[in-house]
Amino acid sequence: MGILRYILVLCSVGVVWFGQLVAVEAEILWSGHLRGTGFVDYYHGDHFLAEFQGNRSFINGALDGRLNSRFHLTELTSFSVSYEAVARIGQTLETLNDIAKLDPEFVNTALYQRGVPTDENQLFSLTRVISEGDDYLVYHRLDRLFLAHDGSLGNFSLGRQALTWGNGLLFHPADLVNPFAPSDIIRDYKIGSDMLLYQNGFDNLSDVQLVVVPRTGENDELDSDQSTYGLKTKFSSDYGDLDAYLMKNYEDPVVGAGFSTYLGDGVVRSDITWTDLRDDSEKGSFFSGVLNYDRSWTWSDRNWYGFIELYYNGLGEANPLEALQSQALVDRLARGEIFVTGRYYVDILLQYEAHPLVNLIATVIYNLEDNSFLFQPRMDWEISQSIDLLLGVNVAWGPEDSEFGELTDPQLGSGIGRPSQAYLVATFFF
Repeated sequence: MGILRYILVLCSVGVVWFGQLVAVEAEILWSGHLRGTGFVDYYHGDHFLAEFQGNRSFINGALDGRLNSRFHLTELTSFSVSYEAVARIGQTLETLNDIAKLDPEFVNTALYQRGVPTDENQLFSLTRVISEGDDYLVYHRLDRLFLAHDGSLGNFSLGRQALTWGNGLLFHPADLVNPFAPSDIIRDYKIGSDMLLYQNGFDNLSDVQLVVVPRTGENDELDSDQSTYGLKTKFSSDYGDLDAYLMKNYEDPVVGAGFSTYLGDGVVRSDITWTDLRDDSEKGSFFSGVLNYDRSWTWSDRNWYGFIELYYNGLGEANPLEALQSQALVDRLARGEIFVTGRYYVDILLQYEAHPLVNLIATVIYNLEDNSFLFQPRMDWEISQSIDLLLGVNVAWGPEDSEFGELTDPQLGSGIGRPSQAYLVATFFF
């Protein structure tokens, strides 16, 4: 469905829902940003991109703008719209397209990534490619478009919005609707999904959420086996919070539990989920879990913050190529629910406030089985109230045939996997 039809559906529902809503002087809130990004990807010599191009370094850039608006129709009712436009250009996209010219089937593989959020299974199609060439791509989309009402019966919201569940800091086993990847550095906004969400709270039962994320299957028809349905509850006390999750994610039932509580000067959090694999009789089911501890402190008159997190992926394998033989894992990698192929990980973040406007941050994601890791040091400089500069590198390293090392696909006979990267991001907020 197109953008116009989507707006008409929401407006029609709003009229039925609120009945007597008439045009009044609505309060309108605006915000947004303009962001420019430049980065250099560096691949090992056997990587398929480096072999094809004859060059290990790839220069790329991006420019994106976002405009957020919220219309307060009444004291309890609001309508939110977020528009974004993105332009990408660079040698990586050019090389991928050059390979696709020689092998048209390449575009149907996981190696061909244009970097455009897909609305393929969303209830509505709100993303459009404006222009595309060999080395550039321009698209725009509505990332938020929802109607919300906060009344005595709770909060109801309908439309494209974001949902975040769970207690993970980098890994999120209980967050199944567009979670951030653990390697994501910029986390301003999650990608929105079409959904119906209900939220409420009652004394110790501090949070109840019911969500329906409808998705389409073949012929763009609504398909319950492609959709997500979920219930989350949170019980709060003086000692912390207990969470419970009950979901049907695509075809698979998912149950989970989590907690957060104080320990010394910090906070301990955890989640564990169990998924029943309906289409995998051999695997049957799997567990995933996360346990973390974070705290902030002052040392030498400077502010520090840090955390350590353990993550278990029940679908992973010690060998990444063996892990990719699991269709259940491949499906979840493609859907953006799981981002790694191994089983046991530890991740650590340390942040040092060198100046009230300058923070030095370092993150390590370490695969405990194959001893490969991703190291992400960066500097975040708040130049002014509205201008932010982010400078950093992502260093992927590991032994041969490890997840973050030089991984070779036996079918291609070439290397695949993550590059090391240097980047500069400048953002103007308004």
